[in-house]
Amino acid sequence: MFRNTQKVFYKNGTQPPSKAMVKHPYKVHAWGAFSVKGPVGFFLFTDIMDGALYRKILTENLFDNASAIMGNNWMFQQDNDPKHKAKETMELLMQQCPKIMDWPSNSPDINPIENLWAILKNCVEKQVNKLLVKKSNHQRFFCEIIQKEWDGVETETFVNLARSMPRRLEEIIARDGNKITIKRS
Repeated sequence: MFRNTQKVFYKNGTQPPSKAMVKHPYKVHAWGAFSVKGPVGFFLFTDIMDGALYRKILTENLFDNASAIMGNNWMFQQDNDPKHKAKETMELLMQQCPKIMDWPSNSPDINPIENLWAILKNCVEKQVNKLLVKKSNHQRFFCEIIQKEWDGVETETFVNLARSMPRRLEEIIARDGNKITIKRS
């Protein structure tokens, strides 16, 4: 959060106004899953993610939700983070997931959740900036804002991102594994 995304216009010979930034801002981590049918699960936490926490998040937020939405016809995709690929995690996934997608290393370009995180961060940042103007202690409301923005993502966004996978794969193959640019539909 609080990326340097603001455009500032000022006259030549003058300095732009500076905005003080918090050195160590309040941090919230998010885990989320979605499908072509919409959101599957979402979880906010402030702990340090380790394998045990990741397995707990999956157990409490993925398996039952995905099965309720898609029956036994779904595939789970995750990156190759060590806690995602830990022996205990893989054993849990093999027991609970109908299918697990193999995922290449260093491939954020083809993961649609990265696009969703960018959309969500942009929406949350706008809300937090409004809140900073009105309230001095915004940390209390931060998680509520993130949850509200996740809940407000339109189903069409999830559908479009999920349906973009074949195009992403074709583009990455055409570029011999090099960086791709996905245009929003």
